[in-house]
Amino acid sequence: MVHQSSTDAASSLLVTALNEGRDVIMDGTLSWVPFVVQTITMARNVHRRRYRMGAGYKVGEDGVVTENYWEQIEEEREQDETKKRRPYRIELVGVVCDAYLAVIRGIRRAIMCRRAVRVKSQLKSHKRFADAFTTYCQQVDNARLYCTNALGGPPKADQSSDRITIVKLIGWKDRERTLLVDPDEIDCLKRVGRLNDEANSIYELYKRPNPAYQAGSVWKDIVLSPSRLNIQQELKYSIQRVERLKR
Repeated sequence: MVHQSSTDAASSLLVTALNEGRDVIMDGTLSWVPFVVQTITMARNVHRRRYRMGAGYKVGEDGVVTENYWEQIEEEREQDETKKRRPYRIELVGVVCDAYLAVIRGIRRAIMCRRAVRVKSQLKSHKRFADAFTTYCQQVDNARLYCTNALGGPPKADQSSDRITIVKLIGWKDRERTLLVDPDEIDCLKRVGRLNDEANSIYELYKRPNPAYQAGSVWKDIVLSPSRLNIQQELKYSIQRVERLKR
């Protein structure tokens, strides 16, 4: 209920900001295609008509699902031509990484911040986003897709803090052009789109070839490195302690 309340509050702020013509940055997993596509459609048309929140995801008594996240407000057309608004330019920025890395980072976040997302929910979100990314690209004006698999290399993000994030641009679209991709790197997105979101371990995530087995993978060369034995034990005990607290 708390999560739904916060989601509704965010949706209310979003539609209000768009109705008022403000610049908006929307941050989310973009994993539910109907919601994302309807939101883009609303942003495309909001300079002509005002919107409000719709009924959302509903299951009828007959089992039929209806999804109506935004609805137009019936009102008289604005007659003053000077008040016509320009349409929004919609830009998409996506980030992808191999699923096992996402789970590792999620566990680290849970230990450090006491905030976590269940692994299966995390896997489903990653898979759905990867499947839908090309669909989203057809809906937006500009798109960029970054990969965060790398742990080394030149810094590409915030250097004002102690944390340095390594990112690589692997896909991009400008205006009316089709999506362009880095052919050597876009396999990351394709792999995530094929992952097993019911996996119970890293070895069940993918059908072979599993990237975790490959030489040079973070899992094989760093996470399981014998030099990290103490860290591995500490991580194991931390996870066990968290599990006991949940009982």
